Amino acid sequence: MLSVIICSRNKTLLDKLTKNISETIGVDYEIIGIDNTFNEHSIFSAYNAGFERSKYPYICFIHEDVCINTENWGKKVIAHLAEPTVGILGLAGSDLVTRIPGSCSGKTSCINIIQSDSSGKKPSVKSFFPENYSETKHPTILLDGVFLCLRRDVMNELRFDEQIGGFHGYDFDIALQATISGYQNYVIYDIELEHFSRGKFQREYIKNLIRVFRKWEKYLPLAGQSINEQRRSQFAKIEEERLLKLTKRLIKFGFSTNEIIAEATHYAGIIQSTKITQKLKLIRFKIFFLRLLYCPHNLLK
Repeated sequence: MLSVIICSRNKTLLDKLTKNISETIGVDYEIIGIDNTFNEHSIFSAYNAGFERSKYPYICFIHEDVCINTENWGKKVIAHLAEPTVGILGLAGSDLVTRIPGSCSGKTSCINIIQSDSSGKKPSVKSFFPENYSETKHPTILLDGVFLCLRRDVMNELRFDEQIGGFHGYDFDIALQATISGYQNYVIYDIELEHFSRGKFQREYIKNLIRVFRKWEKYLPLAGQSINEQRRSQFAKIEEERLLKLTKRLIKFGFSTNEIIAEATHYAGIIQSTKITQKLKLIRFKIFFLRLLYCPHNLLK
């Protein structure tokens, strides 16, 4: 009843996950591993190809560097997806999407993942938020792509956007597709998954994040049902803070001065912040100073 789709670049990891799934899923299933050893696919095209080959009414897109610790998790997924208004299920996400590109973090985030690393040198950390949350699912808008589940009829309305390309942003993009199509996404709390990667920001991640947010710009900002009035009243401040954070990341990851100014100017115009407009007058000096402080090898960019 559940088609599990994996974009694989490591046969050893795929074999381990295949065994783990067989021991824990608890329902009829198929595993569709898209061999991407030689980077023939983007994550977008790999997942689309996997979906075209799938046959079951429930779909799960999952990273290969994970282990699921919950018995009969397939039954739980199917139960969560029973309500027709449910869009996509995940294990981490955010119920607030600003007009400024950013990740699922902060006070509007939801997460239920054990974070480990493949070397075993760092201790595993159980990331669980909101603290003391007792329900089995939390409404959200954005979702992290480590684990994404949905019904076939929903997936028939969506697609991973292959024009974006690469290996980042696919999760935010399809989660926004589902939300804008009228579905409610959820982070679920009754399935435990361990992810053997802590993730990290990279230049390509930032570039794809910008592409996704530009694509959906006319629909943003979006605030879900869990965002209270106090948080909504702070929206302007949140966007200012996120624009400053985005600018720092563009500097850190080696974007050129012209690219940084173009992005900062674009988003400053959208949020129409006097404070940010004033800061932009000194942006070349700030770029130079932050490069000198954090990445002197990028001083001449």
